[in-house]
Amino acid sequence: MADDDAALRAADPVALRLITEAEAQLDALGKTFDADALLALRTLISSYPQMGSPGAGDVAASLFMLLGRFIASGCADREAVAVHLRAWRLLLTSEADAEAQARLMSGLRAILLLYADAQAA
Repeated sequence: MADDDAALRAADPVALRLITEAEAQLDALGKTFDADALLALRTLISSYPQMGSPGAGDVAASLFMLLGRFIASGCADREAVAVHLRAWRLLLTSEADAEAQARLMSGLRAILLLYADAQAA
């Protein structure tokens, strides 16, 4: 428990604000496809300065790509977005070793693959 508390205190406050705002935007999404809301969420995600860097940045990049696929296809899966947001928060607020991060990213890549055809459409 002390390690988790230390990780939370060490987490970047800008990143925590960003993830909190992203979670609120997901909560505000309606039940029907809303390209504008997804685009706003994608724009918010794109402001993460460490996008693409190992760990939390990889998760943000994966979420950015997923949202792009949803926008392009005209459909979305709220749970797929929520999984990405939970993974992002986890990596921002805990000390995950390289093996755990690799397993997490493998799962997120599997989600992206589910929607690979969406981007091609």
